[in-house]
Amino acid sequence: MKTLIFRLSKILGLFYLARKLTADKTRILCYHGISVDDEHKFRPGLFMQKSTFARRMQLLKKWKFTSINLDDYVAQREQGQVQKDSLIITIDDGWQAILDGMWPEIKACQFQATLYLSSYFIQHRRPVFKVAVFYLFWKHNRPFKPAQDSCLEEYRAQELDAAKLLEVVKQLGSDYEQPVLKELCAYFGESIEAWQQSGKFMFLSPQQVSELHKQGLAIELHTHKHRFSEVGLEEARQELERNHQAIVEMTGKQPKHFCYPRGEFREEQLKVLSDMGIQSATTTDNELCSIKHHTYKLPRIMDNDNISELEFEAEISGFMTLLRGLGRRGQS
Repeated sequence: MKTLIFRLSKILGLFYLARKLTADKTRILCYHGISVDDEHKFRPGLFMQKSTFARRMQLLKKWKFTSINLDDYVAQREQGQVQKDSLIITIDDGWQAILDGMWPEIKACQFQATLYLSSYFIQHRRPVFKVAVFYLFWKHNRPFKPAQDSCLEEYRAQELDAAKLLEVVKQLGSDYEQPVLKELCAYFGESIEAWQQSGKFMFLSPQQVSELHKQGLAIELHTHKHRFSEVGLEEARQELERNHQAIVEMTGKQPKHFCYPRGEFREEQLKVLSDMGIQSATTTDNELCSIKHHTYKLPRIMDNDNISELEFEAEISGFMTLLRGLGRRGQS
């Protein structure tokens, strides 16, 4: 039914009309990683197929949106008017596969882009433990039984699901993550070495971040360990300071824009951003961005591999923003 409504709306010219009516709103797009193997089937909101991303960029170029960066956007806001039909491309986290799966297509379309970088897994390069664990249990669909020589001494021969295993390792400490992941991969017949070689569940290296920066990709803040809303004010500040220092060391540039991990924050944490001189912060609220939005609460269009081309156009055109606005008025 939704597809039919979108098709009819497009045929009737409502997508075109919506774009005209929302031309003063900025399209801030949010992406994460690129699928190396089957990760897009596991978490389509986190990993997108390379072909899907390439098609998105080609459509944006065809639709003639003007690509700007966050510095431009903030400066234009301060002047009271943002360029019409403007587009900001943002990428969260720092997954290695964006190097070949996103950046070449962004450059080919002559777009600008920002990478919100979490620095811990840049500095400690190994498959991201939590995501990798959930993937293995999703793919193999059976519990894990640690062997008699397992580092998980108290749980040998017990059956553990993903949630229980993560709870156990959290209690033991991060030093157990890599040994447990190696055991888990061996148990399920996966090669962690192959993952590392292909970049599966891996973050970029410091050298790759530096090179991307030199090529024009803006590197901005996303905390050190991907933690913000769940920690206290001082720890939140430390997360940003460590992240800031790591980015400066890799790029030589002072980052001044921020993306909340998972889009979550507490109101009192906004002062931390202000004290650090951060100029903008983006969320995961799925919406076009108006000049009326608080600069620390900028919404984005959350694209993913499960969104059809027609659904993508409905969001980008502003049709969905207008539809949601009508829905809110109807409820008030």
